[in-house]
Amino acid sequence: MGLLRVTSAILALTGTALSAPATPSVLYCDPSSEVCYSSSTVGIAGISYRLALPNVTASPFDLLLQIVAPTTAQWAGIAFGGHMINNTLAIGWANGNSSVISSRWAPVHEVPEAYEGATWTVLKGSETNETHWTLTALCQGCSSWVHDGGSVTVLDPNSPSINLAWAASPYPVGDPADNYTYLSIHSEHGTFNLDLAAARSDNFESYVASLRA
Repeated sequence: MGLLRVTSAILALTGTALSAPATPSVLYCDPSSEVCYSSSTVGIAGISYRLALPNVTASPFDLLLQIVAPTTAQWAGIAFGGHMINNTLAIGWANGNSSVISSRWAPVHEVPEAYEGATWTVLKGSETNETHWTLTALCQGCSSWVHDGGSVTVLDPNSPSINLAWAASPYPVGDPADNYTYLSIHSEHGTFNLDLAAARSDNFESYVASLRA
């Protein structure tokens, strides 16, 4: 694990000024894996963020995250609490023919720290071509988090619309092979909504098994 560093500015996964547009949540079924996600495409670059869940009614639960971004986006991140501070963050980027995920946490608007409360596994379908990179990953521990001296926030799998935040940058990370390398400043950020209820599936466990194979 490398040191967390930021080159020129603080990563700001917020939905305030300089926010960029997002499409409404839709159901998207990946033709290569047949996994069905709730999906939204955000920003000028057109980055898709997707979630798939087991058919549950309450936390805790595992989830699948897929990010599909143009190669002009050197990194792209998601905040599960809809803002940067005190919630689970995940940052992804391309590395050779594959992709990397970095689990982070920011107690203040400063350098996001390594976060061990969420365990990520990069799965099949994480790849890079001439135009886009794709990250497909399983998270264990993303459906809830503890903050502010013991307060707990949970994701509601019954919700037709949860608020999430995102950010992306055209500037490369320091070492693409190091999932805790430094990050350059983002050029776009904003918020978007996903339909978690529609993201649930009785096939979740088989999705994960096929993506691990």
